[in-house]
Amino acid sequence: QDLSLGKCQNTIIGVPGRVKGLSGGERKRLAFASEALTDPPLLICDEPTSGLDSFMAASVVQVLKKLSQRGKTVILTIHQPSSELFELFDKILLMAEGRVAFLGTPIEAVDFFS
Repeated sequence: QDLSLGKCQNTIIGVPGRVKGLSGGERKRLAFASEALTDPPLLICDEPTSGLDSFMAASVVQVLKKLSQRGKTVILTIHQPSSELFELFDKILLMAEGRVAFLGTPIEAVDFFS
């Protein structure tokens, strides 16, 4: 429900280029939701918002935030987060040239780089 997949419940997944089914964004959200349903103690997500519109990207990050608030450890990589997504993170690690450039909260990052 949080990922707006309700309308897809009776849709076949499909095969890209062969059998029409879920859209690319729906497919990505379904894969993410399937993993989240396994209730892992640690969730590592590589670019979970790529290919999603800004609304769906925010929905995915909000689901991840809820999981973290329930005691799950959530680690994700996002190369170009919007300012709205950036504000949802508890802690951020920014890297430059393979080295840590900053570790702290988003608010601290704004002050640090000002």
